[in-house]
Amino acid sequence: MDFNYRQFIEDGETTYIGKADSLLVRGGNQRVELHWLLISDPKVDNYKIYWNNRQDSVMGQLHKTDQIDTVVVLLRNLEEKTHEFEVFQFDRLGNTSIRSSVVGKVYGSRYENSLVNRAFNETEYIGRDRMEITWADPELQLLFSEIKYRNTNDDEVIYRVNRDSEVDTLYNFPNGGEFELRSAFIPDSLALDTFYTDYTVFEFEAEENPLLLSFSTRYQYGSQDNQLTVLISTDFNGSYEAADVNAATWIDITDDFVLSSGGDSFISSGLKDISEYELPNELFYIAFKYTYSPDLGTKPRNWFLEDVLVETQNGNRKSGVEGSGFNFVTIGETDRDVAVIGSTGRITFRGNSGLEDRSLVTWGISKPL
Repeated sequence: MDFNYRQFIEDGETTYIGKADSLLVRGGNQRVELHWLLISDPKVDNYKIYWNNRQDSVMGQLHKTDQIDTVVVLLRNLEEKTHEFEVFQFDRLGNTSIRSSVVGKVYGSRYENSLVNRAFNETEYIGRDRMEITWADPELQLLFSEIKYRNTNDDEVIYRVNRDSEVDTLYNFPNGGEFELRSAFIPDSLALDTFYTDYTVFEFEAEENPLLLSFSTRYQYGSQDNQLTVLISTDFNGSYEAADVNAATWIDITDDFVLSSGGDSFISSGLKDISEYELPNELFYIAFKYTYSPDLGTKPRNWFLEDVLVETQNGNRKSGVEGSGFNFVTIGETDRDVAVIGSTGRITFRGNSGLEDRSLVTWGISKPL
């Protein structure tokens, strides 16, 4: 019986060492990264990796510790295709492990050339210096997109568009400007490299889309004329204090509107193009100023203001300014509220109930626009 067993081992026993465990491949741009674990065999000393039907190979040293070690090997300059990688481990005597293999894909110019930029459904100017972009649904492998443009200050801006973004706004985008778009893709969740499309240039024609101001007024009681004026400022600092209001430059645009001449109905002001006051990277403010002068010998009126609206001609930008959107600054002594906001947002400017021998100025100043 012993004789029968020995005839199979008379040339010596075959010794196998631990194999490459949990072998994983990550594909990249003409390269791959192989990962595997060294689990328990302390004898492992080196490895050999084959690919391309064993026509190509690489060898390397291993250093086993008393822990579970991770081996990472990067293979470069590979052909763009699907490869099988075989890994063998050896001890110092040349004893080998059994084969471990994994299949992985190498990417390159063919994959990169197949990529196309993320599509957008439409673009629209918002005001004079904003571009709004509505995106189409993203491709599955899309990571993000990048937009490059020169803003109204001639500074280069690189704006990153997240893959789940549906609408993005480019600020300080010049009317009649252009942007460059490229998109970034990753072939699979484990891929080593990000691939980019080339930048594509998109040019836009300048649009005439003026910014318009309108409102409605009515007055009641009293007899003093020219109490309500309409003004606009591009240098007001946003501090609603008398000193700051007086320090600002206020341009009187009252004559560009129709104000109430009395009666029970509100009168529409008509539309005023205020685009010239909308400067790049600057805010502007609209103000309604109520003035009472006792020297004129006439009684103060009650002025009612509502439906204050700032909008572009094509309606893609609209900002209604209700009473709550105004800040009031009173200059002069008062014996009651001289600016009252109704439940509908209507503003009432009025004089004092007494103190008619005192001058009074009440400002209603909008939020920054």
